[in-house]
Amino acid sequence: MTLRVAALFPKIDVDPADGAVTGAELAAWNLASARREVMHRTARELDLHDRDHDGRVAFSEYERPSWAWRFDDNNSTNGGMGWWKEGHFNAADVDGDGFLNLTEFNDFLHPADTTSPKLLHWLCKEEVRERDKDNDGKLDFQEFYNGLFYSIRHYDDETSTDDSNGSDAPAKKSFSQLDLDNDGLLSADELKPIIGKLHPAENFYAKQQADYVISQADTNKDGQLSLNEMIENPYVFYSALFTEDDYGSHDELR
Repeated sequence: MTLRVAALFPKIDVDPADGAVTGAELAAWNLASARREVMHRTARELDLHDRDHDGRVAFSEYERPSWAWRFDDNNSTNGGMGWWKEGHFNAADVDGDGFLNLTEFNDFLHPADTTSPKLLHWLCKEEVRERDKDNDGKLDFQEFYNGLFYSIRHYDDETSTDDSNGSDAPAKKSFSQLDLDNDGLLSADELKPIIGKLHPAENFYAKQQADYVISQADTNKDGQLSLNEMIENPYVFYSALFTEDDYGSHDELR
């Protein structure tokens, strides 16, 4: 374990290579590792569904995954469709050719991590659709307050204002900031500033992991990790970055 941590240290300590790993360096490494693993799994998934072996997936080739059924069970009020529907596929099809290449298929499977404006807009529309009780295509304050606000209220300092006294002032402030046209309703486009809070991307979890590792292993409390600190806390460091399945391969050392 010590040798593995020692081998990993210079791969993480790169910006700059100064003998200390910062939270930003650790988060960047976490993110790069996660993205490689996700893309690897996406490639295997694409190969599984690519029946004609042309390196892309058509909607007709993609079979309904088990997680879609679980999502539907929790969203029966939405017509039992959940995320699994052709609109999701079409939103991921950036070039509109009716097929998903590897990058598009990766976005389809992991929409929270996409940078595609088309797919992000679809995510925003889904948030409206799921909470739009009066079916007017937008969210009024109550629809926002009873749904979205409680999903984002503790995401950052601005929305985590104490409202234990039952005040809806923090929600009204957030709503007014999003309501750019001041019509008292939130459209899909107006939800774009908070879509990353509703669907946290890999960089959010990468930073969480980095913060946890430093909080546990930073024995001298200088806000960064030395090689000795990592070696002295190998299981805190290693278990936060790898699952049991990773222990047998150690791709990071290849």
